[in-house]
Amino acid sequence: MASISILRIQLRNLARQATAPLLIVSMLGLRLGFSLAGWPGTDSEEGTMGLMALHIARGQDWPIFYYGQNYMGAGEAYVAAALFHLFGASLLSLRLAMLLFLLLFSLAIYQLAQLLYGRTVALGSLALLALAPRYVLTPEMRAVGGAVETLAFGSLAMLLAAWLAVTSTRAEERSSSFRRLMVFWAWGLVAGLALWSHWLVVPFLVCSLLLLALFCWREWQQGPALLVLVAGLMLGAFPLIRYNLHAPPGQDSLSIFLALYNQNHYPGVPPSGLWLWLKKLAGTFLYSLPLATGMTPVCPLESLPFYGWHPGQSLGCAALYGGWSCGYLCLFASALILTLRSLARRCSLAGKTTRESGTAAQAIASARRRLALESSRLLLLLAGAITLLAYTVSLTAAQRPQSTRYLVGMLIITPALLWPLLCSLRHVEHRTGRLPLSPLSLVRGHAWNEGVQRWLAGAALALIFLAFLGGTLANLGQIAGAAQRQQQYVALAATLERWGIRHVYSGYWICDRLTFVSQEKVICAPINQWLTRNELVRYPPYYQEVSADPWAAYLFSDAQNGEFPLLSSQAQTLAARHYRRVNLPGFVLYLRQP
Repeated sequence: MASISILRIQLRNLARQATAPLLIVSMLGLRLGFSLAGWPGTDSEEGTMGLMALHIARGQDWPIFYYGQNYMGAGEAYVAAALFHLFGASLLSLRLAMLLFLLLFSLAIYQLAQLLYGRTVALGSLALLALAPRYVLTPEMRAVGGAVETLAFGSLAMLLAAWLAVTSTRAEERSSSFRRLMVFWAWGLVAGLALWSHWLVVPFLVCSLLLLALFCWREWQQGPALLVLVAGLMLGAFPLIRYNLHAPPGQDSLSIFLALYNQNHYPGVPPSGLWLWLKKLAGTFLYSLPLATGMTPVCPLESLPFYGWHPGQSLGCAALYGGWSCGYLCLFASALILTLRSLARRCSLAGKTTRESGTAAQAIASARRRLALESSRLLLLLAGAITLLAYTVSLTAAQRPQSTRYLVGMLIITPALLWPLLCSLRHVEHRTGRLPLSPLSLVRGHAWNEGVQRWLAGAALALIFLAFLGGTLANLGQIAGAAQRQQQYVALAATLERWGIRHVYSGYWICDRLTFVSQEKVICAPINQWLTRNELVRYPPYYQEVSADPWAAYLFSDAQNGEFPLLSSQAQTLAARHYRRVNLPGFVLYLRQP
């Protein structure tokens, strides 16, 4: 019997140790499976990243930034270029680079959640994030720059800062160990790489730096820790610094980012005043936030208030999306209140411990550790709040709420939002002490029955996981369409190559996708609806090469994303120029006649 008990204990320990790795493998495996099946569908901007990786792999170009966007780093392209050497240049190889960043994110978010909230919350966060609703998976796997790096570097920066804060003691402040110096250097390196990659990560860098300043200030004053941190920062941000030292006026990264942040995405004067703010709030909380945090889209944007009106549908859609946002904000508020209450108690106890003469150094260190822990939780929530606020006040929230990748950082605070539910569901423990019991008991005067608390928390958790699972399964219905469209591009590239057509003009959302699919055997130059040069040309040498060819063809698609709303007008213009129309699967080609 004793041997059976020992075996059970060993198996239980093995299962306990294997849970996190299995969840991480499941997360990566699910995304790899979708990529192998051709989903999510690609687009021209991902094609641009693929072309950058192709140029790097060939030694043809060494870009610092994403082509045409001199504030967003080319890190994804360099990682993909290395994979091109191993597996060949393809869309799948390009997306394998995203999996490497996701691996870093999954490891960092698990360690961060375990440090701040305990193992139960860490496993729950991994299990939820392993699922893949459409608007969660797409920014993670589509290589368009910045989103997946925000997840990886943002969570890693918070983890390193929280570890340094929680483990700081007066003895270590007097003489930083080599290990701590390396962690300071690592934080600087991660912060530098993050700033080079995309400025979406700034809220998490600012909050993690504030955490370091609060708990490692003496360490910075008395030793080389700050210099080591700055050295890592300079190394990570070296490409960004190098470019901006020589950037022309108005072309520095900050100016470009601010111009894009305040960009009017549609012709004409954008709405202003109260109407604009109402539209920003509607776009954020009735569309962007629900989709970015895992809800499956069930209503088109045009069915929502301020974006269209369909009697009998708009109110229902607004209630559904708005209900998700309300639930999300309630979880955020619960986590914030729990953290503030616990932080206030820790501050009081820390002050009392410090004032008492004869208090053991161990007790002071323990109080300081718990104070750092609560501060880390608060600053993690603050980073999420800044991310949401920055998006809400932008023009993008009003004009293009479907651009949910700008809220990708909200996934980093997932452990903080699951924490209140798990506190209610069970007594979640952390090695520094017991956490507050329940967000449902925060309102004084209401004696909630423990069974009711657990039932409500369990129902909320089940609803969240079912929503994520439903969104993951809903992706299956879109695989066939995405794969078929990609096959049309492959067939188109083969046809053009077979006919000896090397240069074509087309819309922005076709060009770089076609050029990457053909491995530059077909070069495409983007044009506008007047058949002249598009305002946005990612790689000018392509346009120069195509415009030098008087026999360049014109290519149009059935789905131009509004680029050519009156295709008949372009057809008449090209017919007058003696171009002959050729119908291809999914495309219309115009060839110049001799």
